[in-house]
Amino acid sequence: MFLSVSIPLIAKIIFILVIGGFMPLSAMTFLTVMKRKKKKEFEKALKEMSISSKRNVEDVYSAGNFFLPVTFVTLICLLAVTYFSFADGFAGGMKDNLWLAGPFFGGTDAAGQPINNTGIIAQSMGVLAMAFMGGFLWAAQNIIVRLIANDIAPNVYYSAGIRIILASVIALILSFIIGSESGNDNVFSFRSSLGAISFITGMFPERVLTYLINLYKRFFSPDKLNEEILSLYHIEGMSLQHRERLAEVSIDNAQNLATASLTKLLLETPFGARQLIDWIGQAKLICYAKDQVGTLREVGIRSVFDFVKVPQTKESLSEIAESAKMSYPFLQIIYDQITNDRGIRALYSFMSGVNTPNAESKEEQTTTESPKKPT
Repeated sequence: MFLSVSIPLIAKIIFILVIGGFMPLSAMTFLTVMKRKKKKEFEKALKEMSISSKRNVEDVYSAGNFFLPVTFVTLICLLAVTYFSFADGFAGGMKDNLWLAGPFFGGTDAAGQPINNTGIIAQSMGVLAMAFMGGFLWAAQNIIVRLIANDIAPNVYYSAGIRIILASVIALILSFIIGSESGNDNVFSFRSSLGAISFITGMFPERVLTYLINLYKRFFSPDKLNEEILSLYHIEGMSLQHRERLAEVSIDNAQNLATASLTKLLLETPFGARQLIDWIGQAKLICYAKDQVGTLREVGIRSVFDFVKVPQTKESLSEIAESAKMSYPFLQIIYDQITNDRGIRALYSFMSGVNTPNAESKEEQTTTESPKKPT
């Protein structure tokens, strides 16, 4: 009798400890093992570009900066997994609940009697549990990948906690939409997949939120400039994972990227200097050319550095404008803005010093040559 009671309880406690302990253990691993490598990579990039910066790894990756975000997401995980692990002991007695019944809370039937919302509450709890697991597994996978890449900043734990909360709310809203129309046979068959849908919502809450926004888009006014013309989707070589990573440092469109600090991005993201400089160059061209950046790429101009590499004459600009079917005065304005921007020339000079054979061979020669004896 004792074993039959204690084994399930021990299993639940172990499960709670594993889920709740993952976040602080990952932070401790980074701080004790991986941070040194991050420091070396940052200092190497600055040296190659001959940049002197007051920024340093300790400013961002100190143990004190990790305390609050790790505590935040750990508490969320502990509370959620404990609640769901022991829900079987109290869920059956819940007749109505504002959070779990949502719009069905306090409803009455035709006779004016309170409606028993036990069914919708049980569905909501199942949805929340699957959404939490999806969000936690995504966050755990993301943290492991970034731990290997020496890319665990404190805000990744805030993002993980907010993502789990967002996923749970979105999944709950979906369950209310489905539950409110349970009389429809098609919706009922859709409800049978609600667990899988909730888990996917936990993994990709932003995409499901976008779907809901498009479903009710008549209530929203689109921001064409920032969401379409200046979208990071126009940056060549940038994947969805890259865009999500940049969003963590408050870069969600081309204008943000074009004006971002290179040293800050080197310090707070895992991307190499050459890759970041190329993206910034593309973003600057998007800011200047707006929706005509595609026509410039068709004639071989993909970033502002293509104007810096070879100085253009009036005749060459005219030929480019004609080939790209652009207004010559508009192209001249773009060219003048680019060539008068000292920051663009500085970035181009930085790029020439990053990971070049000459720079690497000189560094290797310096470290391998033995000191000459005095004659």
